[in-house]
Amino acid sequence: MKTVIIFGGSGFVGQHIIRRIAKNGYKIIVPHQQQVNEAKLRLLGETGQIIPIRFQLINETTIINQIQKADIILNLKTLWDEKTTTYEKGILDFNIRIIDILKKNFKNNLFIYFSGLGIDNNNYSKRSEAIIKCEEYIRHNLVNSVIIRPGIIIGGGDQFLNKLISLFKISLFIPLFGNGESKFQPVFVDDVSLAIDKIVTEKNFLGNHLFEFVGHEIFTYKEMYNFIALCFNFKRFFIPLPLSIVKMGVSILEKTPFSPLNREQLKLFENDNISSANHKNLLDLDINPQDLREIIKRIVKKNT
Repeated sequence: MKTVIIFGGSGFVGQHIIRRIAKNGYKIIVPHQQQVNEAKLRLLGETGQIIPIRFQLINETTIINQIQKADIILNLKTLWDEKTTTYEKGILDFNIRIIDILKKNFKNNLFIYFSGLGIDNNNYSKRSEAIIKCEEYIRHNLVNSVIIRPGIIIGGGDQFLNKLISLFKISLFIPLFGNGESKFQPVFVDDVSLAIDKIVTEKNFLGNHLFEFVGHEIFTYKEMYNFIALCFNFKRFFIPLPLSIVKMGVSILEKTPFSPLNREQLKLFENDNISSANHKNLLDLDINPQDLREIIKRIVKKNT
């Protein structure tokens, strides 16, 4: 039986992936640093198949032993602010330690790392800089690796749609950051989990690979907001907010527990977040991305 370690497996995307690959009979280890519902995680597979492990530091003996024994290591864990630690420590150092453990034990097993779409075009972000350094360290130090750069991942339970839908239900006026013309290319979470399932089960998935996971359709934020209003059959008024003003507000609110977003998340509204078309994508895994408009309609219908 193969053993798969999934860091960040307790989150929205992680649970979809666990549910999918558990059907193949793998033993799945889910290390976690924050309190999670371990019982809920175990129910995603058969009895004893999914094993959550609480840890504090990546260099703990228990975690090192698990990495050494694993066939595949998947890291979904990331960081969106520096309230508890820096991007350098929380993203870069964390991944370097995993990779060094694999190197030290001459492990050529597969390491899958979730990066971010357009990460190499974001030149003014400490978070992006840490992620790019992770990618470089992976390519230079591992024999077998897959770097995943997903667009905004949507599906039942994702934060992006959840927050928007909640806002559309309670407010006649919807804030639109900037002019709403920035583009993004979301992807359905089931397509992402299916892709990981194919990568994990592919016996000859060797070498270093980079994928961009996106759907077929490119939206502007204004187009997406209009479509959600149409799905609800709501009349909503979009209020453009200059990004300079939004940044000032976010810089104050993100120091509190009540901030709806932080400066790193705000960057998603500033720049286009679409595929570069320079790397492999879902079609290379024989996956035809599903129609996101139909998916959004179904999600909105469940919330009416």
